[in-house]
Amino acid sequence: MKRTIAGALVAAMAMLVAATPAEAAPADPVRALKAKLVAGKGVKFTDVTSLLQDSEKVTFLKRAGTLQFGRSGIAASDITADYTRYQGGIFDHMYTLKSGRTIMVGGRSYSTNPMAGELPDGKKWARDVICMTGGWLGMFSQVVNPAESATLKVLLKGKKQGRTYSGKITYSALAKVSPWFRASVPFSSKEKTAVTYQLTLGPDNLPSKLVTSHLASSHVAEGVEVGDGRFSTETRYRGWGSRVSISAPPKNQIAG
Repeated sequence: MKRTIAGALVAAMAMLVAATPAEAAPADPVRALKAKLVAGKGVKFTDVTSLLQDSEKVTFLKRAGTLQFGRSGIAASDITADYTRYQGGIFDHMYTLKSGRTIMVGGRSYSTNPMAGELPDGKKWARDVICMTGGWLGMFSQVVNPAESATLKVLLKGKKQGRTYSGKITYSALAKVSPWFRASVPFSSKEKTAVTYQLTLGPDNLPSKLVTSHLASSHVAEGVEVGDGRFSTETRYRGWGSRVSISAPPKNQIAG
């Protein structure tokens, strides 16, 4: 009887070990990400952006969004931003920014917070002249997107400590590999602004948290003095591979 039970336990353990490799996430994070890039699926994220200056931290922007995947990567996004207006220093150069929602789909973006002017009565959305994934606020938030396989591959070249990769990447280097960056910060493809990053992967080898920072002065015209403060953004990801459906706003709600 004892031999029978022992034999059954050994057989069960053997089956468990044999099943483990097939159920485990791919060891290569890029491969793990590509497995999630399925049309109609996506990921949710939240991020918080703060100004770090003179040992002080001023949080001025919070966002929550969803990315929808297509066969070649990110096909659409829906982002809601909550912007808090402050005065002094670089904030005086950000007076036109305001909270709102931006949807990017089909190569076009629509915002409830147009950069110039106000929405006409009866309209809730304006089509952006430039297709920017996060509207104008996207320039001041997370411009690095590890949901892009090419971008993730570059980030993984950083120094590895446990599940965290850290390093620096310039705007010009990001522009070469990242459609998200080109749509978030247009006209910056040749800039040498350096972005410091720390990317942490979850147990599934997919991005869990990304913290980036760069000089705030990169957002003002050359020669304008705003100090040596840095914008720092912490982004968290969840729900990789969840079902997502993002569509453009109703036509009767779009200005023009």
